[in-house]
Amino acid sequence: SDVNTDFRNRLIQGDCLSACAYLKEQNIKIDLVYIDPPFASGANYAKKIYLRNGGKTALESDDNTIGEEVMYDDIWRKEDYLNWIYERLLAIREVMSETASIYVHLDWHIGHYVKVLMDEVFGENNFINEIIWTYYLSGRYPQSFGRDHDVLLFYSKAESDQRVFNANKFFDQELHDEKLKKGQVIQKEDGEAYYNYNGELRTFWKQIPETWKMNKVKRDGKEIANYATQKPEALLERIIKASSNEGGIVADFFSGSGTTAKVAHDLNRRFIACDIGINAIQVTRDRLRGAQADFDIYKIRDNLRLFRNPHQTEKKVKQIFSLIDGFQSRQQLELDNFWYGGIAQLDGHYTPIKFASVNEKLTRELWDNYLEQIYRLQDTSAGVNGVMIVYAYKDMTIDEEALLKNANTQLPITLKSLGDLLAENKDKLLTSDNATIAISKDGNQYKVEIKRFFSPYLNKKIDEFNDKTTKKGTLDEDLSKAVVISPEGLELIESVQFDTTLTNAWRSNPHLEDTAGKRDKIRGTYLLDTDQFKIKIRNIAGDEIIIESKDIPAPS
Repeated sequence: SDVNTDFRNRLIQGDCLSACAYLKEQNIKIDLVYIDPPFASGANYAKKIYLRNGGKTALESDDNTIGEEVMYDDIWRKEDYLNWIYERLLAIREVMSETASIYVHLDWHIGHYVKVLMDEVFGENNFINEIIWTYYLSGRYPQSFGRDHDVLLFYSKAESDQRVFNANKFFDQELHDEKLKKGQVIQKEDGEAYYNYNGELRTFWKQIPETWKMNKVKRDGKEIANYATQKPEALLERIIKASSNEGGIVADFFSGSGTTAKVAHDLNRRFIACDIGINAIQVTRDRLRGAQADFDIYKIRDNLRLFRNPHQTEKKVKQIFSLIDGFQSRQQLELDNFWYGGIAQLDGHYTPIKFASVNEKLTRELWDNYLEQIYRLQDTSAGVNGVMIVYAYKDMTIDEEALLKNANTQLPITLKSLGDLLAENKDKLLTSDNATIAISKDGNQYKVEIKRFFSPYLNKKIDEFNDKTTKKGTLDEDLSKAVVISPEGLELIESVQFDTTLTNAWRSNPHLEDTAGKRDKIRGTYLLDTDQFKIKIRNIAGDEIIIESKDIPAPS
């Protein structure tokens, strides 16, 4: 089939590797890539969780929050990070068109190392620019110069005469006025000014706009998305205008708040936005709908999709293994640091477990390394009756059955995906939210009421917040500072949506959407023209449940 035939804009929930594999399978080629991946900065990025109870009351804290939800970790060992980004750069290159360009947004922590990887993946000759984005941080640095810029590495797959590059022609008003007085302006059109200089025509460009020199994204109500690391639209506008044409496909595989997709839509480009975190997908979805963009949402199921984001999944790993009967730590079993722990049997034998981090991918090279560790264990440890390897990702070319068949070891090896392990224990790890819904006739319409909403996850989070805020168990304990949720629990809901089409894919009715801002509260009561619907309720941490009307008890 022809490349990009009948293409529709896509918002993809999944890891970059999974998304690229899907795009390759669909024969979709991208004209411009901008990515703003983690910087290996050693920081956690979080969003505040706001109660939605319609304004400040005595029941809430001063800043209307009940804590934070970590969206992703940026804490890496350098080698792990470089392996991680290298794999994703290779995957991205596979889905770029032959005339495409890529901009990789980094900072001083890791940018110089990634430059070497980019040279290898795209070729040194295809390195176009190192672009400096200055944002003028406030404050003083008593023992160093200020760190006040990010770096964008700009590469192309094509030779210079084939790649798309539209020179950003910005008009220099001060220079124009000076030349205008001297009668030297020949033409001014669409931001261009041509001047007669020594008998030649010269073009002058406008200085870098102030929107490129900012400490924060503008908080004017237009761009704010309550998302850590959000980048300004002006930055993406310049990149997209320069390195793509109208109708081209622009992709961002770490889309965060969706700035790239939103600006691409505004500039009449098509877009692909991908992120692994559900919070990012929700923010982007709402932002694109606000821009009246037309797009489809895809969920690529991988091993990290059972929880909100990789950070939460990593936190769950210890709890996951604790649910396995007989599990013991590596210290208890006197295993070295390679092993995560093991399962002990009553007869004294045990099965060591190797857990591959969510930032690793099981490749043939990694498998060979694992086998070396298994051989060593086989030769030095008594009582081992097999090993288990749990992985989050594996290379798509790996055949698990063939790997196990060709493993030259006396110990039986069990390969298990983290997704399978999570699925087996999901109900024990995280109980889903639940809601009590009532339907009644109201004239020619149907009234749908959310009578009660309960979230075990948020309930636990509020308990933890209250223990800290009230200084529970100390001499300074003050229970009056505790957050108290109403019996209905509606202040734990961020948005409510309805689908009245009842098709397999979710189709939200925009006229029935109800979203509560930080100082708002959902209505909780809705009038529909039908009693056949699906209702989606998103809590303030970003978890969603969908309830179908056929599962709602009929009125007594």
